[in-house]
Amino acid sequence: MMKFDHGKALTRAEALEARWEFEKRTEHVPVGEACGRVLAQDCHAAYDLPRHRVSSFDGIAVRAADFAQGVPDTGEWVRGMHFAQADTGDDFPDELDTIIAAEDVGYDEAGRLMLDPALEVKAGNAIKRAGATMGKGELLYEAGTLLGPEALAILAAGGWAEAPVVARLKVAYLPTGTELVPVGTVPERGQNVQTNSLMLGAYFAQWGAEMVAYDIVADDRAALGIAIDRALAEADVVLVNGGSSRGSEDFNSELLQERASWFSHGVKAVPGRPIGLAVIEGKPAINVPGPMIAAYLAADWLVRGLVCHYYGQPVPQRVKVPAVLDAPLGARPGFEHLARLVARDMDGVLHAAPVPNSATLAENIRSANAFLAVPAGVRYEVGDKADIELLGTKAG
Repeated sequence: MMKFDHGKALTRAEALEARWEFEKRTEHVPVGEACGRVLAQDCHAAYDLPRHRVSSFDGIAVRAADFAQGVPDTGEWVRGMHFAQADTGDDFPDELDTIIAAEDVGYDEAGRLMLDPALEVKAGNAIKRAGATMGKGELLYEAGTLLGPEALAILAAGGWAEAPVVARLKVAYLPTGTELVPVGTVPERGQNVQTNSLMLGAYFAQWGAEMVAYDIVADDRAALGIAIDRALAEADVVLVNGGSSRGSEDFNSELLQERASWFSHGVKAVPGRPIGLAVIEGKPAINVPGPMIAAYLAADWLVRGLVCHYYGQPVPQRVKVPAVLDAPLGARPGFEHLARLVARDMDGVLHAAPVPNSATLAENIRSANAFLAVPAGVRYEVGDKADIELLGTKAG
C-alpha cells in the first residue's frame, strides 16, 4: 500500500517537467496521409519549379524583337510560328520571349490576330523564371513542423511522394481492478464497467497518439506485474489505470516503483492526487486513479503534455474568458483544485459555478463546459471574477 506524502508530492508543473525522455522513431507515409503528423527531418525541394520559364498569366507568347518598331501588322501571323498560346503556367517555344495578356489580344472574323497599335511590348514581360515557384534545395519545412493541408501540397510539389514523420506515440493502457467487467457486460453487485479505455483512446487519437488497450487485470500482484512488463515491452508509454491509492489491493504504484530508475508518487492537485509517476528503462509509466473524472483530468493535463513533448509541440491552450463565480471555490490546504464548472450567459454576463456534488456522473459529464485550476491557498467567493477555460461546449 502506497501512502500519500504531501511533502514529497509534485505540483502539476513539476510533474510535467519531470525526467521524461523519448526515443523517437521515424516512418514514411504517403504525403496525402500526412496531415496532422510531425516532420521527422528537414525537407528540401528536389528540383526547380517551374522546370523551365513559363507564362505568368493567360495570353500569347511573342518575340519582343518583332515589336521593336511598334506593333507590326499581325494579320498574316501564323499561330505556332509567329506566336503561341501561353496561358498561366504554360511552356512555349524558346524563341518567344514575352507575353501579351489575353485582354489585349483580339481576332477578326477570319481568326486573324489583331493587336492595338498603341500596345507596348517589352522583352521578358510576364515571364516566370525557372525556380521562381520553388528552387532546387530550398527548405520547404523544418523537422518538427506540424503538417497542415497546405504543407502536403508544398511537399508533393517539391518531390516528396512520402513524408518522413515522427512515428505515432504508442500508449499502452492497462485497466486494473477485480471489480471491473468489460463493456457489454451487465454489472453484478460490486462490479463496474470498464469504460475509461473508450474515453482515453478517443482523446489519444485526437492528440496524435495510438492507444493499445489491454484486457482487464484483476488485483493480483503477480498478474499485474506480468501485465506491466508486457506493456513496457510493447509501447512507448504505459498508462496503468486504477490501484494508485491506499486500498489494500492497490499494488500498481508499488510495482512501478520497483522497476523504476525514477519514481514519484502523488501530485498536489485534486481530483487525482494519487498519481504515480515513473521512468522505467527510459519509458514513462504512469499510474492514474480509476474514477472516470480523475482519469480524465490526469490524461488531460499530464498525458496530453507528454504526447506534445514527444512530438516537440506546445500544449494547445484553451480559450479563457472572464466569468462571475456564483459559488465559492477553493481547495484543501496545499492542493490545487481542478474545478469542473457549468458556465451560463446571463444577460450578456458569463456566470460559472462548480458542478453540484449531487450530480450523477452522467450529469457531471454532460453539464461541465468550463474549467478552472484554483491555485493552492487561493479561495474565490461568490461574486468574484475569474478567467475560466472553455471546454469546447457552448456556454448556456
